[in-house]
Amino acid sequence: SDVCSSDLYPAVAHLPGANEDARAGRGRTIPVNVELGDVAVARFHGRQAAKNGEMRQSATFLCFPIAAICGSIPHMNRREFLMTSAASGGSLLLAQAAPADTANAARKLIEPASGPNVAGPGLPDLSPARWIWFPSGRTLPNTFILFRRQLQLAAKPRRATGWVCADSRYRLEVNGQRVQWGPAPCDPRWAEADPLDLTSLLQPGANVLGATVLFYGSGDGTWPLGKPGFLFWLEIEHTDGRVEKVVSDAAWQAMLCRAWPPGHPKRWYLRALQEEFDARLYPENWSRPDFQTDAHWLPAMPLNGSPNKPALSTNYYEYMLDLGGGPPDTQLRPRSIPLLRESMVPVAKLSETYWLEWRTSPQDYFDFRVPAAFRAERASLAVETVPGQWRVELDGSRGAALTFELTEQVVGWPGFAIEAPAGTTIELLVHEAHAPGGPPLLNTHFDSWTRFTCREGRNVFETFDFESLRWLQLHIHNAKGPVVVSDVRVRRRVFPWPNEPHVRTSEPSLQRLFDASLNTLNNCAQETLVDGMARERQQYSGDGGHQMHAVHLAFGERRLVARY
Repeated sequence: SDVCSSDLYPAVAHLPGANEDARAGRGRTIPVNVELGDVAVARFHGRQAAKNGEMRQSATFLCFPIAAICGSIPHMNRREFLMTSAASGGSLLLAQAAPADTANAARKLIEPASGPNVAGPGLPDLSPARWIWFPSGRTLPNTFILFRRQLQLAAKPRRATGWVCADSRYRLEVNGQRVQWGPAPCDPRWAEADPLDLTSLLQPGANVLGATVLFYGSGDGTWPLGKPGFLFWLEIEHTDGRVEKVVSDAAWQAMLCRAWPPGHPKRWYLRALQEEFDARLYPENWSRPDFQTDAHWLPAMPLNGSPNKPALSTNYYEYMLDLGGGPPDTQLRPRSIPLLRESMVPVAKLSETYWLEWRTSPQDYFDFRVPAAFRAERASLAVETVPGQWRVELDGSRGAALTFELTEQVVGWPGFAIEAPAGTTIELLVHEAHAPGGPPLLNTHFDSWTRFTCREGRNVFETFDFESLRWLQLHIHNAKGPVVVSDVRVRRRVFPWPNEPHVRTSEPSLQRLFDASLNTLNNCAQETLVDGMARERQQYSGDGGHQMHAVHLAFGERRLVARY
C-alpha cells in the first residue's frame, strides 16, 4: 500500500508523531524488494543471519515513514556515530521494539558490530629474496624501472605460487601478458605483499618474468613516504616433485625506463603522478622471451635489508627525505584484502568532436593552464569506418578532440589504440561529469590528463594508474595526415564482494537511484574507502565512514572495513 499502518513497523510505531505522519501521508513509502547479504539480514531481523536462499524465497519489503525514522535518530557527533554504529542512518531501529525513551533506546540499538578477525597466517620467510633496485645512489620522484628475469622450464610446473611487493606500485607481466597490479595502499611501515599464482602462465621452455615498478618519491595521500624497491618470491613445484625458488636478486636485469621522464611532477597534491609516456623510448615486447636486451639493461642492485621487512627498512638513501635507515618497528605482511577483479568496458559511443586551433603550444597550456590558449570549432571530423574504429585527417596545425561516453561511471585504466605517424601526441582526458555542448576540452577537473607520444605505426596505450570517469576524451595533434583510433575502453577494477547486493523496485526513478548508489560504492570502495577517486586516493573519516557501513552490511565485506 502507499501508506504503511503501524503494524508494519512496530519498532517505530510508538514514536511521537509516527501515526500522524502516516495518516497525513508524510510517511508515504514505496515497497522495495531488497536482497541483502548475511550480515544485513541479521541486523534487520535481530537474530542470527538467515541464509541468502531463505531470504530470496519471499519478497522483503522495507516499509516505514521516513519522518518517523529521522525523528528517532539520537543526537551524537560524527566520531561517536562512526565508533558506535553498525548501520548508517536509522536502519537498526527496525530490528526490535524500543522503550519510550527514544534517544536512549536508539543508542542501545545502534550497537557496534563484532570486531573482524584480522588475525591470520603471516608471510613465509621470504629468504633468500632480496629487495632490488636499479643501480643508483638516488631516485627521482615518479621514476619507472623495468625488471626482467629469464626462466627455463623443462615442463609446465605443477604449481607456481608466491609473493610480490614494490614501493610504490608494480605492474607484473609473464611472457608479455599482464598478470596483476599492486600493491594495495597501506602504511609503508607495515607494507603488504600480494599473493602470486603463475601456474597457468608458465610454459615449457623459455619464460620471462617482468615487472614495471613506479616509485612515487614524494608520494600521495595513500603512500606518504617510502624507499624504492622491488621484491619477488616464487615457489615452483615441478612434476617430479622438486621444489625450486625464483627470487629477486642480482640475476634480474633492471632498466631505467625514460619513456616516462624521471622526476616528473605530481598531478596535484592528492595525486602522485602526472603521467607522460613516449612510446619511441619504450623497449617494445621487453617482457617476452624472444626480446634481446642491450646495454641499457644492468644487473639489478640488491639492497641491504630483510626481505621480511618493507622497502622502507633497507639501506637505500632517500635523498628527498634525507632518510638512510628505516624505523625499527616494521614488518612485511600478507595482503589483507583480495586482489580486485578486472574487466574490459568499451565506450558506448563517440558523443562529440572539435577542432582546436591553438594560440599557444598545447604543452604550455596543459603544464600551466594558460588562459585563452585555443579556439574551438565543433565539427564532424571523425569517420567511423567500422564499428569501434574512427579515422581522422589531421591538417598539421589544429588539434582534434574526440569525446567518448561510457554507459556509467567506472574506475579503471583507460586506454585506446591508434595508428599514427611517429611523434603524434595524444592527451587522454577523463571526467566524471560532462554534457555535450559543454567545455570542448575536458581539462576542468584536477588536471586529469595523461600524455602519450606515438612511435610509427600502431600504438596501444593504457594509463599506468587508474582513473575515475564517465567521459574519455582524446586530444590528437602534432601530426599531419590520417590517424585511426580504435579499441577505446577502460580496464575496470571492482572489489570482489562476498555478497553481490541487488535492490529491485517497480518505480523506475527509484531503481535508477539504487543502481547508481551500488555503482558508486563499486567505484569508491577499492583498496581504500574514498570519497572521490578522480580527486584523491586517501580515506576521510567523515566521507568514507558512510561507505564502511554499507559495504559491511549490504556487501558482507569485513576485510576492507578492518583496513579502514
